[in-house]
Amino acid sequence: MTTKILSPRYLCLEREVKGELFAVWRALTDLHELRAWWGAPVAGLTADVGGGFDLRFVGNARLDRFEYSVWDRGWRVGGEWSFNWHTGRVQELIILTDLGGKVRVAIEQAGFESFGDDAVRVFGHHRRETGTRLERLQQWCERRVPATLAVAPGE
Repeated sequence: MTTKILSPRYLCLEREVKGELFAVWRALTDLHELRAWWGAPVAGLTADVGGGFDLRFVGNARLDRFEYSVWDRGWRVGGEWSFNWHTGRVQELIILTDLGGKVRVAIEQAGFESFGDDAVRVFGHHRRETGTRLERLQQWCERRVPATLAVAPGE
């Protein structure tokens, strides 16, 4: 895994995943796939720009929300994380690159300064969580391949 850090302003984590581009895209954009591999309670996915999904944590009032602002044929999904338990927003862009038999998944995050004095703490949380998320995505995609079920963006 490659990590690029300009703490606490910018974070980029990259990982190469064995598999087909459509399968990785589906794992990132299908509600059932997200629920299966993420390891967090994903709810209410509405695919495409303006849509998004929630992470609802049962037993407490924490709600993380991701709203899409990018969803395109360049194999990019992006948007903003907001939280009901903390003031601030994190911009995130996921870029998929087909490497022929592998897919490079890059997750870029910025906007941590919006958390003021807590920027370093939130940055550290996102660094750990994003690394774990990439690892789970890789394990899921490398075990599960039926890309014929996947749909290209915009179709």
